[in-house]
Amino acid sequence: MLKMEKTDEQRAEKRLRYRWHARFAGTPKQKSFTGQMADVSSKGMALLYHADKNCPHPDQSITTHFGVPYFDSRDSFDTVFFNRTGRVCRVDNLSSKVNRIAIQFKEPLFFKPGEQDISDSDAQQRLDAKAQLIVSAKQKAGTQTQARVKAEQQAKSKAEENAQAYSEALARAEEKIRSYAEAKAEAEEKLKAEIEARHRIEAEEKARTYVEIKAGAEEKAKAESRARAIAQTKAEAEVKLRTKAEKKAKTETEKRAKLEKELREKTESHAEQLAKVKAEAAREIAHIKAELAGIKAKIKAESASKTQKKKIVKKKDAKDKAKPSGEGVLMDKVDKLVTDRSVIF
Repeated sequence: MLKMEKTDEQRAEKRLRYRWHARFAGTPKQKSFTGQMADVSSKGMALLYHADKNCPHPDQSITTHFGVPYFDSRDSFDTVFFNRTGRVCRVDNLSSKVNRIAIQFKEPLFFKPGEQDISDSDAQQRLDAKAQLIVSAKQKAGTQTQARVKAEQQAKSKAEENAQAYSEALARAEEKIRSYAEAKAEAEEKLKAEIEARHRIEAEEKARTYVEIKAGAEEKAKAESRARAIAQTKAEAEVKLRTKAEKKAKTETEKRAKLEKELREKTESHAEQLAKVKAEAAREIAHIKAELAGIKAKIKAESASKTQKKKIVKKKDAKDKAKPSGEGVLMDKVDKLVTDRSVIF
């Protein structure tokens, strides 16, 4: 039943509630399904559909085709048809067989169906009148259909009578045609036998010619195959030799690279060892120089002390007198050793 109802107070826009058919599909190219509209606004609509596998699911994008009544200042209204793509916001399970699908349009309608300049009662009357017109049109179409069926039955009966007469005439004509066909078939059978004999002779001649040509072609193909096999064997041998040479060259290159690497590592190791030896030698020379400087200072101090004590100590043996002379020779040898740059410590 078509009717307009008020929406909940929470909705920003009043909805028009009525029951008309609407079609929807996942994409414009997919198969469409028919549902029943529950209500519509400029931004969305509610659709009733079977609770089965074809029912859309939340967040699915679907395309709907539907009509909306657009009321004017007269007592009637126009139906405006829309194609809108929208997103399924919610699917409510009203029963085990029916779901209510809430759809939000990507592009709103150009007017608000539930907020037109008309009262609910006037809208109800116009929708009811439209429904009555639709019912009357359907009843009239049913009456016309019955009359058409009756006329078709009468025409069919007459056509069957005519068909019976035509069938009898056709049977007589077919009998004459059958006699003619038998005579024609006999003539064709003779002609066919002659044609087959001629074709058989021509086929035998063609077969002999084909066999001769095929034998020559096979011999030529064998010669080409042998030549190709020899060339392939030669090419494979060359490939093997080239592969072996490349492998050998690669091995030699790897060996040379390995030797160069070892030589470079040894050179770097010798350089490092030489640097370490030089550093140690330098440290040792510095240490020896420091020790010699200390010895020299000690000797000078002892020499000065002995000079002072020489007058007091008179009974010094020959060994003690010769000691300074030995220490002086030792110092000269150490100085010479330190100053000789050709010696590596």
